[in-house]
Amino acid sequence: MMEAKRNSSPKPEAPFGPDKPAFIVGEAGSNWRAGELGGDEERAHKLIDAAAEAGCDAVKFQVFRAATIYAPGAGESDYLSAAGIKEDILEILGGLEMPYEMLAGLAAHARERGLEFMASAFSVADARAVDPHVTVHKVASSELNHFRLLEYLISTGKPLLMSTGAGTYADIQRALDFVRAAADVPVALLQCTAAYPAPPEAVNLLAIPKLADTFGAVTGLSDHSADPVAAPAAAVALGAKVVEKHFTLDSGLPGPDHSFAIEPYELAAMVRAIRLVETMRGSGEKEIQAAEEELFRYSQRGIQATRDVAAGDVLREGENVDILRPGKNPKGLNPFLIVDVNGRRATRDIPAGDGIQEGDFA
Repeated sequence: MMEAKRNSSPKPEAPFGPDKPAFIVGEAGSNWRAGELGGDEERAHKLIDAAAEAGCDAVKFQVFRAATIYAPGAGESDYLSAAGIKEDILEILGGLEMPYEMLAGLAAHARERGLEFMASAFSVADARAVDPHVTVHKVASSELNHFRLLEYLISTGKPLLMSTGAGTYADIQRALDFVRAAADVPVALLQCTAAYPAPPEAVNLLAIPKLADTFGAVTGLSDHSADPVAAPAAAVALGAKVVEKHFTLDSGLPGPDHSFAIEPYELAAMVRAIRLVETMRGSGEKEIQAAEEELFRYSQRGIQATRDVAAGDVLREGENVDILRPGKNPKGLNPFLIVDVNGRRATRDIPAGDGIQEGDFA
Protein backbone atom coordinates (compact mmCIF):
# COMPACT_ATOMS: atom_id res chain seq x y z
CA MET A 1 0.00 0.00 0.00
CA MET A 2 1.22 3.52 -0.78
CA GLU A 3 2.19 5.61 2.22
CA ALA A 4 1.98 9.33 2.82
CA LYS A 5 5.08 11.15 3.98
CA ARG A 6 5.32 10.86 7.77
CA ASN A 7 4.27 14.04 9.59
CA SER A 8 6.34 14.26 12.77
CA SER A 9 4.70 17.44 14.12
CA PRO A 10 3.37 17.30 17.71
CA LYS A 11 -0.08 15.78 18.04
CA PRO A 12 -2.57 18.68 17.81
CA GLU A 13 -5.38 19.24 20.26
CA ALA A 14 -8.73 18.02 18.98
CA PRO A 15 -12.16 19.36 19.94
CA PHE A 16 -13.33 15.75 20.31
CA GLY A 17 -12.04 12.95 22.51
CA PRO A 18 -12.98 10.11 24.83
CA ASP A 19 -13.07 12.37 27.91
CA LYS A 20 -14.79 15.34 26.27
CA PRO A 21 -18.45 16.18 25.76
CA ALA A 22 -19.88 15.24 22.39
CA PHE A 23 -18.65 17.53 19.63
CA ILE A 24 -21.84 18.64 17.86
CA VAL A 25 -21.53 19.71 14.23
CA GLY A 26 -24.36 21.51 12.47
CA GLU A 27 -23.94 20.33 8.87
CA ALA A 28 -25.01 23.21 6.63
CA GLY A 29 -23.50 21.36 3.67
CA SER A 30 -24.73 22.95 0.47
CA ASN A 31 -27.95 24.20 2.05
CA TRP A 32 -26.72 27.78 1.80
CA ARG A 33 -27.66 27.52 -1.90
CA ALA A 34 -31.25 28.09 -3.02
CA GLY A 35 -31.30 31.05 -5.34
CA GLU A 36 -29.06 33.93 -6.42
CA LEU A 37 -25.49 33.88 -5.10
CA GLY A 38 -25.78 37.19 -3.25
CA GLY A 39 -28.82 36.08 -1.29
CA ASP A 40 -27.30 32.65 -0.82
CA GLU A 41 -24.20 34.11 0.82
CA GLU A 42 -26.47 35.88 3.28
CA ARG A 43 -28.22 32.56 3.89
CA ALA A 44 -24.85 30.96 4.69
CA HIS A 45 -24.30 33.54 7.41
CA LYS A 46 -27.80 32.91 8.76
CA LEU A 47 -27.03 29.19 8.90
CA ILE A 48 -24.00 29.99 11.05
CA ASP A 49 -26.21 32.07 13.34
CA ALA A 50 -28.73 29.23 13.58
CA ALA A 51 -26.03 26.71 14.51
CA ALA A 52 -24.71 29.02 17.21
CA GLU A 53 -28.17 29.72 18.63
CA ALA A 54 -28.94 26.00 18.70
CA GLY A 55 -25.84 25.38 20.83
CA CYS A 56 -23.70 23.52 18.29
CA ASP A 57 -19.93 23.39 18.71
CA ALA A 58 -19.21 23.70 14.99
CA VAL A 59 -20.83 24.57 11.70
CA LYS A 60 -19.75 22.81 8.53
CA PHE A 61 -20.19 23.51 4.83
CA GLN A 62 -19.18 21.52 1.76
CA VAL A 63 -16.63 22.80 -0.72
CA PHE A 64 -16.34 21.06 -4.08
CA ARG A 65 -16.09 21.45 -7.81
CA ALA A 66 -18.38 19.18 -9.82
CA ALA A 67 -15.67 18.34 -12.34
CA THR A 68 -13.40 16.91 -9.65
CA ILE A 69 -16.12 14.69 -8.16
CA TYR A 70 -17.87 12.83 -11.00
CA ALA A 71 -16.57 11.51 -14.30
CA PRO A 72 -18.06 12.99 -17.49
CA GLY A 73 -21.40 11.45 -18.41
CA ALA A 74 -22.22 10.38 -14.84
CA GLY A 75 -25.91 10.91 -15.56
CA GLU A 76 -28.83 11.33 -13.17
CA SER A 77 -28.86 10.22 -9.54
CA ASP A 78 -31.71 7.78 -8.91
CA TYR A 79 -32.41 9.07 -5.40
CA LEU A 80 -32.54 12.67 -6.59
CA SER A 81 -34.68 11.71 -9.58
CA ALA A 82 -37.11 10.04 -7.19
CA ALA A 83 -37.27 13.35 -5.32
CA GLY A 84 -38.13 15.16 -8.54
CA ILE A 85 -34.66 16.53 -9.29
CA LYS A 86 -34.09 15.13 -12.78
CA GLU A 87 -30.82 16.68 -13.92
CA ASP A 88 -27.39 15.33 -14.66
CA ILE A 89 -25.48 15.17 -11.36
CA LEU A 90 -22.75 17.38 -12.78
CA GLU A 91 -25.29 20.11 -13.48
CA ILE A 92 -26.77 19.80 -9.97
CA LEU A 93 -23.40 19.97 -8.25
CA GLY A 94 -22.23 22.74 -10.53
CA GLY A 95 -25.01 24.90 -9.18
CA LEU A 96 -23.93 24.23 -5.58
CA GLU A 97 -20.25 25.09 -5.84
CA MET A 98 -19.11 27.46 -3.08
CA PRO A 99 -16.68 30.14 -4.25
CA TYR A 100 -13.42 29.80 -2.37
CA GLU A 101 -13.56 33.55 -1.74
CA MET A 102 -16.54 33.04 0.59
CA LEU A 103 -14.61 30.89 3.04
CA ALA A 104 -12.73 33.61 4.93
CA GLY A 105 -15.90 35.61 5.67
CA LEU A 106 -17.85 32.54 6.79
CA ALA A 107 -14.99 31.35 8.98
CA ALA A 108 -14.69 34.77 10.62
CA HIS A 109 -18.44 34.89 11.25
CA ALA A 110 -18.35 31.41 12.80
CA ARG A 111 -15.53 32.42 15.14
CA GLU A 112 -17.45 35.54 16.15
CA ARG A 113 -20.36 33.28 17.10
CA GLY A 114 -18.12 30.96 19.13
CA LEU A 115 -18.20 28.10 16.62
CA GLU A 116 -15.54 25.95 15.03
CA PHE A 117 -15.69 26.51 11.30
CA MET A 118 -15.46 23.38 9.16
CA ALA A 119 -15.78 22.57 5.48
CA SER A 120 -15.68 19.14 3.85
CA ALA A 121 -13.28 19.24 0.91
CA PHE A 122 -13.68 16.88 -2.03
CA SER A 123 -10.38 17.43 -3.87
CA VAL A 124 -6.87 18.52 -3.04
CA ALA A 125 -7.58 21.93 -4.54
CA ASP A 126 -10.67 22.26 -2.34
CA ALA A 127 -8.69 21.18 0.70
CA ARG A 128 -5.96 23.73 0.01
CA ALA A 129 -8.61 26.45 -0.09
CA VAL A 130 -10.27 25.20 3.09
CA ASP A 131 -7.18 24.48 5.19
CA PRO A 132 -6.28 28.05 6.28
CA HIS A 133 -9.74 28.47 7.79
CA VAL A 134 -10.19 25.24 9.79
CA THR A 135 -8.60 23.42 12.70
CA VAL A 136 -10.34 20.12 11.94
CA HIS A 137 -10.75 18.43 8.57
CA LYS A 138 -13.72 16.29 7.59
CA VAL A 139 -13.51 13.33 5.22
CA ALA A 140 -16.86 12.55 3.64
CA SER A 141 -17.94 8.92 3.30
CA SER A 142 -17.43 8.98 -0.45
CA GLU A 143 -13.85 10.18 0.00
CA LEU A 144 -12.73 7.42 2.37
CA ASN A 145 -10.66 5.91 -0.44
CA HIS A 146 -9.57 9.20 -2.05
CA PHE A 147 -5.87 8.56 -1.67
CA ARG A 148 -4.69 11.98 -2.89
CA LEU A 149 -7.14 13.88 -0.70
CA LEU A 150 -6.19 11.85 2.37
CA GLU A 151 -2.52 12.38 1.59
CA TYR A 152 -2.98 16.14 1.61
CA LEU A 153 -5.21 16.24 4.71
CA ILE A 154 -2.70 14.14 6.63
CA SER A 155 0.08 16.55 5.65
CA THR A 156 -1.73 19.40 7.46
CA GLY A 157 -1.34 17.57 10.78
CA LYS A 158 -4.89 18.52 11.78
CA PRO A 159 -7.46 16.23 13.45
CA LEU A 160 -9.74 14.27 11.14
CA LEU A 161 -13.38 13.33 11.25
CA MET A 162 -13.94 10.40 8.89
CA SER A 163 -17.44 9.32 7.88
CA THR A 164 -17.85 5.65 6.99
CA GLY A 165 -21.11 5.49 5.02
CA ALA A 166 -21.23 2.49 2.66
CA GLY A 167 -17.76 1.53 3.90
CA THR A 168 -16.67 -1.97 4.88
CA TYR A 169 -14.30 -2.87 7.69
CA ALA A 170 -11.62 -3.34 5.06
CA ASP A 171 -12.26 0.15 3.61
CA ILE A 172 -12.08 1.73 7.05
CA GLN A 173 -8.98 -0.23 8.06
CA ARG A 174 -7.15 0.74 4.88
CA ALA A 175 -7.89 4.44 5.32
CA LEU A 176 -7.11 4.38 9.03
CA ASP A 177 -3.84 2.49 8.53
CA PHE A 178 -2.83 5.05 5.91
CA VAL A 179 -3.53 7.93 8.29
CA ARG A 180 -1.87 6.34 11.31
CA ALA A 181 1.22 5.38 9.37
CA ALA A 182 1.68 8.95 8.23
CA ALA A 183 0.79 11.11 11.22
CA ASP A 184 -0.10 10.98 14.89
CA VAL A 185 -3.29 12.98 14.52
CA PRO A 186 -6.58 12.52 16.39
CA VAL A 187 -9.14 10.65 14.29
CA ALA A 188 -12.83 10.04 14.91
CA LEU A 189 -14.76 7.47 12.89
CA LEU A 190 -18.38 8.38 12.26
CA GLN A 191 -21.02 5.76 11.69
CA CYS A 192 -23.02 6.96 8.70
CA THR A 193 -25.66 5.57 6.38
CA ALA A 194 -25.26 6.88 2.84
CA ALA A 195 -28.97 7.39 2.15
CA TYR A 196 -30.87 10.68 2.12
CA PRO A 197 -32.85 10.39 4.27
CA ALA A 198 -31.64 7.20 5.93
CA PRO A 199 -34.53 4.88 6.89
CA PRO A 200 -34.61 4.07 10.63
CA GLU A 201 -33.80 0.39 10.08
CA ALA A 202 -30.59 1.34 8.24
CA VAL A 203 -29.13 3.75 10.82
CA ASN A 204 -27.31 0.91 12.65
CA LEU A 205 -26.38 2.73 15.84
CA LEU A 206 -24.78 -0.38 17.35
CA ALA A 207 -21.98 0.09 14.84
CA ILE A 208 -20.76 3.01 16.99
CA PRO A 209 -19.39 0.94 19.91
CA LYS A 210 -18.37 -1.77 17.43
CA LEU A 211 -16.20 0.70 15.49
CA ALA A 212 -14.65 1.87 18.76
CA ASP A 213 -13.80 -1.70 19.79
CA THR A 214 -12.58 -2.76 16.35
CA PHE A 215 -10.38 0.21 15.54
CA GLY A 216 -9.51 1.68 18.95
CA ALA A 217 -10.81 5.05 17.81
CA VAL A 218 -13.10 7.78 19.04
CA THR A 219 -16.45 7.24 17.33
CA GLY A 220 -19.53 9.24 16.48
CA LEU A 221 -22.51 9.56 14.17
CA SER A 222 -23.10 11.45 10.96
CA ASP A 223 -26.86 11.19 10.93
CA HIS A 224 -29.02 11.31 7.81
CA SER A 225 -32.21 10.06 9.45
CA ALA A 226 -35.27 12.31 9.39
CA ASP A 227 -35.94 12.42 13.13
CA PRO A 228 -34.07 15.30 14.79
CA VAL A 229 -33.49 13.69 18.17
CA ALA A 230 -33.75 9.88 18.29
CA ALA A 231 -30.55 8.78 16.56
CA PRO A 232 -28.26 11.57 17.88
CA ALA A 233 -29.40 11.10 21.48
CA ALA A 234 -29.18 7.31 21.30
CA ALA A 235 -25.76 7.55 19.65
CA VAL A 236 -24.43 9.57 22.57
CA ALA A 237 -25.90 7.03 25.00
CA LEU A 238 -23.88 4.41 23.10
CA GLY A 239 -20.67 6.39 23.44
CA ALA A 240 -20.62 8.70 20.40
CA LYS A 241 -18.24 11.62 20.93
CA VAL A 242 -19.12 13.39 17.68
CA VAL A 243 -22.57 14.04 16.24
CA GLU A 244 -23.13 15.63 12.84
CA LYS A 245 -26.57 16.48 11.47
CA HIS A 246 -27.72 18.22 8.28
CA PHE A 247 -29.79 21.33 8.89
CA THR A 248 -31.39 24.06 6.82
CA LEU A 249 -33.25 27.29 7.44
CA ASP A 250 -36.28 25.89 5.61
CA SER A 251 -36.77 22.28 4.50
CA GLY A 252 -39.03 23.49 1.70
CA LEU A 253 -36.28 25.38 -0.13
CA PRO A 254 -35.26 24.14 -3.59
CA GLY A 255 -32.17 21.96 -3.80
CA PRO A 256 -31.10 18.36 -3.23
CA ASP A 257 -30.39 18.46 0.52
CA HIS A 258 -33.00 20.75 2.08
CA SER A 259 -35.84 18.23 2.21
CA PHE A 260 -34.15 15.74 4.54
CA ALA A 261 -32.41 18.35 6.71
CA ILE A 262 -33.81 19.47 10.05
CA GLU A 263 -34.76 23.08 10.76
CA PRO A 264 -33.20 25.38 13.40
CA TYR A 265 -35.75 24.66 16.14
CA GLU A 266 -35.16 20.93 15.62
CA LEU A 267 -31.40 21.43 15.71
CA ALA A 268 -31.77 23.17 19.07
CA ALA A 269 -33.91 20.28 20.34
CA MET A 270 -31.23 17.84 19.20
CA VAL A 271 -28.51 19.70 21.08
CA ARG A 272 -30.63 19.83 24.25
CA ALA A 273 -31.33 16.09 24.00
CA ILE A 274 -27.65 15.25 23.54
CA ARG A 275 -26.58 17.31 26.53
CA LEU A 276 -29.34 15.78 28.64
CA VAL A 277 -28.29 12.26 27.62
CA GLU A 278 -24.68 13.07 28.50
CA THR A 279 -25.81 14.05 31.98
CA MET A 280 -27.91 10.88 32.24
CA ARG A 281 -25.14 8.50 31.09
CA GLY A 282 -23.36 8.72 34.44
CA SER A 283 -20.22 6.82 35.35
CA GLY A 284 -21.43 3.33 34.48
CA GLU A 285 -20.69 2.14 38.02
CA LYS A 286 -23.71 0.66 39.81
CA GLU A 287 -23.77 2.41 43.16
CA ILE A 288 -26.22 4.32 45.34
CA GLN A 289 -26.60 7.79 43.85
CA ALA A 290 -26.72 10.88 46.07
CA ALA A 291 -30.15 11.64 44.61
CA GLU A 292 -31.57 8.30 45.84
CA GLU A 293 -29.86 8.16 49.25
CA GLU A 294 -32.81 9.56 51.23
CA LEU A 295 -35.40 7.29 49.61
CA PHE A 296 -33.02 4.34 49.93
CA ARG A 297 -32.79 4.85 53.69
CA TYR A 298 -36.53 5.57 54.03
CA SER A 299 -38.00 2.78 51.95
CA GLN A 300 -35.58 -0.11 51.46
CA ARG A 301 -36.77 -2.90 53.69
CA GLY A 302 -35.08 -4.07 56.86
CA ILE A 303 -35.93 -6.33 59.80
CA GLN A 304 -38.08 -4.08 61.97
CA ALA A 305 -39.84 -4.55 65.31
CA THR A 306 -43.64 -4.53 64.83
CA ARG A 307 -44.33 -3.94 68.54
CA ASP A 308 -42.39 -3.18 71.69
CA VAL A 309 -39.98 -6.01 72.47
CA ALA A 310 -38.58 -6.54 75.98
CA ALA A 311 -35.10 -7.84 76.61
CA GLY A 312 -35.32 -11.64 76.75
CA ASP A 313 -38.35 -11.90 74.43
CA VAL A 314 -38.07 -14.40 71.58
CA LEU A 315 -37.97 -12.67 68.19
CA ARG A 316 -40.47 -14.26 65.80
CA GLU A 317 -41.21 -13.21 62.24
CA GLY A 318 -44.85 -12.20 61.86
CA GLU A 319 -45.29 -11.76 65.65
CA ASN A 320 -42.92 -9.06 66.86
CA VAL A 321 -40.56 -8.56 63.91
CA ASP A 322 -41.08 -8.45 60.17
CA ILE A 323 -39.57 -7.37 56.86
CA LEU A 324 -40.77 -3.78 56.50
CA ARG A 325 -39.76 -0.39 55.17
CA PRO A 326 -38.30 1.60 58.08
CA GLY A 327 -39.47 5.11 57.19
CA LYS A 328 -37.90 7.48 59.71
CA ASN A 329 -37.09 4.64 62.14
CA PRO A 330 -33.56 3.24 62.41
CA LYS A 331 -33.16 0.74 59.60
CA GLY A 332 -32.71 -2.90 60.56
CA LEU A 333 -30.61 -5.72 59.19
CA ASN A 334 -30.86 -6.94 55.63
CA PRO A 335 -34.00 -9.09 55.26
CA PHE A 336 -31.87 -11.97 54.00
CA LEU A 337 -30.73 -12.34 57.64
CA ILE A 338 -34.26 -12.99 58.97
CA VAL A 339 -33.46 -16.69 59.31
CA ASP A 340 -30.63 -15.78 61.73
CA VAL A 341 -32.94 -13.57 63.80
CA ASN A 342 -35.96 -15.91 64.02
CA GLY A 343 -36.17 -17.69 67.36
CA ARG A 344 -33.35 -15.70 69.00
CA ARG A 345 -33.83 -13.72 72.24
CA ALA A 346 -33.66 -9.94 72.37
CA THR A 347 -30.69 -8.56 74.30
CA ARG A 348 -32.25 -5.13 74.84
CA ASP A 349 -35.62 -3.42 74.97
CA ILE A 350 -36.54 -2.62 71.36
CA PRO A 351 -39.26 -0.02 70.70
CA ALA A 352 -41.89 -0.74 68.04
CA GLY A 353 -40.61 0.35 64.62
CA ASP A 354 -36.92 0.10 65.46
CA GLY A 355 -34.67 -1.93 63.22
CA ILE A 356 -33.10 -5.10 64.60
CA GLN A 357 -29.32 -4.60 64.63
CA GLU A 358 -26.30 -6.85 65.13
CA GLY A 359 -26.03 -7.44 68.88
CA ASP A 360 -29.78 -7.07 69.47
CA PHE A 361 -30.24 -10.86 69.77
CA ALA A 362 -28.45 -13.87 71.14
